[in-house]
Amino acid sequence: MKISVKAEIDEGFKAEAQIRGHRIVADLTPDKGGGDLGPTPPEVLLAALATCSAIFAKMFAAREGLSGPIVVEAEAEMPEPPTHMENFRVRVTIPGLSQDQKEKAKAFVERCVVGRTLSMAHRVECTIEG
Repeated sequence: MKISVKAEIDEGFKAEAQIRGHRIVADLTPDKGGGDLGPTPPEVLLAALATCSAIFAKMFAAREGLSGPIVVEAEAEMPEPPTHMENFRVRVTIPGLSQDQKEKAKAFVERCVVGRTLSMAHRVECTIEG
């Protein structure tokens, strides 16, 4: 299975990604020359980690018969100057978990596709066309 995203940018640094009919806008902050019209690309990556973890946590909670709001907080460090992100952390709150369920939930949420991808080294191939 292959997934793809198309991104376009015209003026300024506001980039719009098209995904299966959905749209995500990313921009830079004003101090970097952007208009702050959306989250920065690193924030979008962190949002992907948080939402993927939340979905996996919800699947686990549903399987265990648990209900209530699930909260996921994700963070990462960006060394100066910001050339990459590192030390990703995810904190998941699932109401009503027993101690035994916490370990099972952790193992299940750690199977999140985005988290697994970030924990592995991958090659990114770039082709420039004119």
